[in-house]
Amino acid sequence: MREFKNKINSLIIKSVALTGIIALILIFGFVIRESIPALKEAGMEIFTSFDWYPTYDPPSFGILTMLINSILLTIFSSLIVLPLGYIVAFFMYDYAKNFEKRMIKGAIDLLSGVPSVIIGMFLIIYVSPWMLEIGAWSPENILLASIGLTILSLPYTASLMEEAMSSIDKSLKEGALALGTTRFTAGFKVVSKAALPGIFNAIILTINRIIGETMVVLMAAGGANMLPLSILDPIRPLTAAIASEMGEVEIGSIHYSALFVSGLVLLTISFILTLTSKRLSRRWSK
Repeated sequence: MREFKNKINSLIIKSVALTGIIALILIFGFVIRESIPALKEAGMEIFTSFDWYPTYDPPSFGILTMLINSILLTIFSSLIVLPLGYIVAFFMYDYAKNFEKRMIKGAIDLLSGVPSVIIGMFLIIYVSPWMLEIGAWSPENILLASIGLTILSLPYTASLMEEAMSSIDKSLKEGALALGTTRFTAGFKVVSKAALPGIFNAIILTINRIIGETMVVLMAAGGANMLPLSILDPIRPLTAAIASEMGEVEIGSIHYSALFVSGLVLLTISFILTLTSKRLSRRWSK
């Protein structure tokens, strides 16, 4: 009977895993199929041109500016989120008392449940006026979008990194302390190093979340299709372009297809990052 139950459980797990794989293949297939008309029409120019004028005659479908904007925003936001996330995770793991840890975890859970549109509204109403006071010519810009992405991603990052450190055997830390290292050194150099695969995985997942975030970026980045010269300039990442234009284009048009090319680029970046994370984590675990 027990063997029969194990077989049923195994079958259910395999079925769910297979469904996920099939869904991923179907998503890739759907996005690639919808991207083909634009790739045939515009060719490589779609990846090398800075001009995005899909409604002009003749139209131009270059997504390079928006791709650079996505990468710049992701790098800048990651430089804020990742160190902050590690500090919060390190504090929860090594210094917080049980009560403090429960409080911080509760706050993280609550913050991670806040819809991104609420964060976008908060930024526009309360933070964007402050941008003009510090010299920005647009109230929505890279800095404002990065603040929103930080609020959105920090709970996720801190939680994943703390879980990675907590999964390390406590005897490792106790051994380091027994050899005379300080509490900080044991946590920072021994535990963090041992948890590096998990921490790196958290970093990749955070970057994936940032580059794929849409609502906050749409509301706070400014929507200008230009190459920024400072963090106070407005930008228009790929996700914002897809979200703002997809509802207005004719289905089946080249403009419609070009937006799918933008989605395909984001999907490919996300896939490569995840694949790299898995390979490196597996190698470091050995």
